[in-house]
Amino acid sequence: MNTQEEVGEFTQIFNALMSLMRKFIFKVLCAGPIPNHVSFIMDGNRRFAKKHNLTGLDAGHRAGFISVTYVLQYCKEIGIPYVTLYAFGVDNFKRQPEEVECVMDLMLEKVEYTINQAVSGNLNGVRVFFVGDLTSLNERLRVAAQRLMEVTEENKDLMVVVCVAYSTSHEIVHAVRESCVRKCDGTGDDPVVLQVSDVEECMYTSVVPDPDLVIRTGGGDRLSNFMTWQTSRSLLHSTATLWPELGLWHLVWAILKFQRMQDYLEKKKKLD
Repeated sequence: MNTQEEVGEFTQIFNALMSLMRKFIFKVLCAGPIPNHVSFIMDGNRRFAKKHNLTGLDAGHRAGFISVTYVLQYCKEIGIPYVTLYAFGVDNFKRQPEEVECVMDLMLEKVEYTINQAVSGNLNGVRVFFVGDLTSLNERLRVAAQRLMEVTEENKDLMVVVCVAYSTSHEIVHAVRESCVRKCDGTGDDPVVLQVSDVEECMYTSVVPDPDLVIRTGGGDRLSNFMTWQTSRSLLHSTATLWPELGLWHLVWAILKFQRMQDYLEKKKKLD
């Protein structure tokens, strides 16, 4: 057996052991309550690139995409049915045009790759849904995002909502306008009365329930205009770990924190 074969055999054994370990950890974890919906504020890609002296405007974001694939796999194995990813905020368009273009190109590349994975049956039950002001995206990315939503719409194991060109401020304005259009049919003289439920039905993120747990990487303690309406009863878990460095144990620790806080969170929901 040559060195390459030995390395390949060792890699297979290592991956099998890691998979077995994850199954054991997740089985223990599932003895307690598991969040129905986890949202991720993925912060720290650029700092990761700087920390590791990576060149290229998209180097940190490419590393971040690798973390996305692992985190989604972990969530699926745990049995979390809904995950939301804050991929690109409205304010991110204010960055240098070269960086914005680079991120959009990378996003298109990854969306097209995921389409191929879905068509070939390798997406393993994951449904992808894009929300936000998608009209602000370039046509190729917008068409690709729509195509990915279509080819994964029958998948049921895990629903992943990708927030692109998103902010809560824009979402609320959009929801109020949309709900007014729905309510105002042009007939009658009675004033239009909007209910909270009318606005909530028109939110970009109405396709998923409110998050139970929000995990923010990069050491920030703010929601950064991300689902502030929907997270009033959510647990915010902040970690100094940069997004590309987020691993299995970070996720496990966040869920353990959620389980420890469950009684308190349930009491707060009843009081609201």
